[in-house]
Amino acid sequence: MQINQTILCACLAITLLAGSGCETLDKARMKVLGVTVDKPEPETAEWVIHQVLLAAKDPDEERGWEKFQKLLHSQERSTNALKGWQQFGWPRIRRQANLYLDEHDRYILRDFKTMQNDGIDFFLENRQRDLPTPCAVYLDFANNKHWRIKRCSL
Repeated sequence: MQINQTILCACLAITLLAGSGCETLDKARMKVLGVTVDKPEPETAEWVIHQVLLAAKDPDEERGWEKFQKLLHSQERSTNALKGWQQFGWPRIRRQANLYLDEHDRYILRDFKTMQNDGIDFFLENRQRDLPTPCAVYLDFANNKHWRIKRCSL
C-alpha cells in the first residue's frame, strides 16, 4: 500500500504538535501494511533516508561517500565521527542498501517514533529480517534546519 507522502507528513506534524492525534491509527496501519516511500519531496526526513540509500547504491564508492557525508547531521561531521561512519556505518549501509530498496528504489516504513529533541526515529522494512531497522533523522539547526542523519543502523 502506498500512502501519499503529504498525508504522512501532515500526520507526523499533527503528532509532533499535539502529542497524539493520528499517531495510533497511522502506527497500526504502518505496522500492518507499511508506508511505501516513493519519490519523497526534497529535504523531507523521508528524502534524506532515500538519498542515503541511493548514495550507498552508487557503484563509485568514493562518490557515494561524498554524497552520504552531506546527509549527516552537523554533530556527526567531526573528524572522529566521520572516521567511525566511514569504517563501520558506511560499509554496512553499502552492503545492505538493496535489502531496503525495491527494484524501483522505493522503501517501506514500518514504524516511527518522534523524539523530544527535534528528531524522528524511522523503522524501515528489511527483506531479510523480521524486525524493521531504525534510522534517526534530526533537524540540523546548524544546516538551515534541514533533516539530517544522526544515527542509522541500515
